[in-house]
Amino acid sequence: MKLIINSETRNKCGHGSSEYWFSYRDYTIKNISELSVADKPEDMGQTTYFVSIGLIPFVTVSNEEIMRAAIEERGSAKLKSIFAKVDSEHFVETFWKYYNVYPELTENTDEFINNYLNKKIVEWCEENKIDYSVE
Repeated sequence: MKLIINSETRNKCGHGSSEYWFSYRDYTIKNISELSVADKPEDMGQTTYFVSIGLIPFVTVSNEEIMRAAIEERGSAKLKSIFAKVDSEHFVETFWKYYNVYPELTENTDEFINNYLNKKIVEWCEENKIDYSVE
């Protein structure tokens, strides 16, 4: 079995959400809100239970992380200097203020995001010894 890394897979790691877990049993990514915990022993926590049935948290990547990577990889020295002073609380808002003004940020945005997420998922797969293929 292999985890197929495609747009659906990328969507499940984006936005910093921790609602998705990977199943070693069937190599699928599951939304934990849809999983039954009816068989969970009363003295066992939910996370421990999920791990006991072969699930691990799927990789999460926040919007801020992607934006910071875009600045680091594509931004001019001026942009990097500006964003080095921006704290997490204001980063996303500030990013969008500069996004349309600096062409280096707007060029091939979807391609950059897809490549970045693919890289993060591949790293996660390798760390967790999960076979994968990228579509």
